[in-house]
Amino acid sequence: MKKLSAITASAAIALSAAAPLSAVPCAAEYQKKPVRIMCIGDSITDGYGTAGSYRKFLYNGLTANGYTVDMLGSKGGGWEPVFTDPDTGESFSYDDENTGYSGYSIMDYTGRNGIYETLVSTGCLSQSPDIVILQIGTNDIIDCHEIEASGERLSVLISYILSNISPDSALFVTTVPNLEPNRQDVYDWFMNYRHSPDWQVSYNDETVAKNVQASVDRYNAILRETVSDMQSGHNNLFLGDINSVITDTSSQLKDGVHPNDNGFRLMEKYWTDMLTDYLGAGSVPENKWRVSDLVKLSGCLLNKPDIKLIAGDIARYDLDGDSSLSGFDLTLMRSEILDGSVE
Repeated sequence: MKKLSAITASAAIALSAAAPLSAVPCAAEYQKKPVRIMCIGDSITDGYGTAGSYRKFLYNGLTANGYTVDMLGSKGGGWEPVFTDPDTGESFSYDDENTGYSGYSIMDYTGRNGIYETLVSTGCLSQSPDIVILQIGTNDIIDCHEIEASGERLSVLISYILSNISPDSALFVTTVPNLEPNRQDVYDWFMNYRHSPDWQVSYNDETVAKNVQASVDRYNAILRETVSDMQSGHNNLFLGDINSVITDTSSQLKDGVHPNDNGFRLMEKYWTDMLTDYLGAGSVPENKWRVSDLVKLSGCLLNKPDIKLIAGDIARYDLDGDSSLSGFDLTLMRSEILDGSVE
């Protein structure tokens, strides 16, 4: 077992009666700071036919978990819409800012505008999000547009986002849901699957459904591989899997492409759980603490100007659960470190 330095140990003792969180400048400042989230994507993010998409539920879910949330984006600002569930009567307002554009693809091609070009032209990433959620590619699949090359386009888009957000921010890139191409509302959208490339052979609905599913599966596999390859150079890049959430397209998709509120609630639960875990509001696993955490907390309590708390530190460091940071939390952390292995 490694021993704590005399300075760190003495700091823990000296701060045993430290001020509560509200009196600690570096902690109080972050406690009041909202978590800034930008949702980027196509019509599923935009909320085509279902206002607010999963974003409204995510805002409400994170707020219920105790976070102050500021949704960011290139559109949707200036007002606060209200969602009322027609079945339960549940009602809440939400921040509607987002970067979701119906009909957009990963990058520009004939007949489609690209989300990459839109990010560049709007410069919306200059709003400095703490968290970015990217879900894109459904329209590339609908058009059967160069699926095998989609990883190259994704790489350009992901690299652009990472280079325009802080290294302390996080980018979550997710798979896309399965589709039902033979539903009446979207039947004509999948014309590229209804005939051979030379237009000499027409395909029946069963074949179309099979081929569309193959495109979804292939795209998601490419996306996973692309994100995995890029993670080695970016510790703030994470993979999401919304495809695992939409498990019954007949009841969770409104029209065969876009989720209804049942589907959006499932997406929200997925993201709320993932982001809450990322932000650190969950329980602290055994032996999670390191000396660096102890130094960080003690420095914050001593009001050292070079110590800054990142998202989730307050919830993580509040070991006694009294909604404040004090020397007692520092002492508990010190005890846990001494009882376990220290790295």
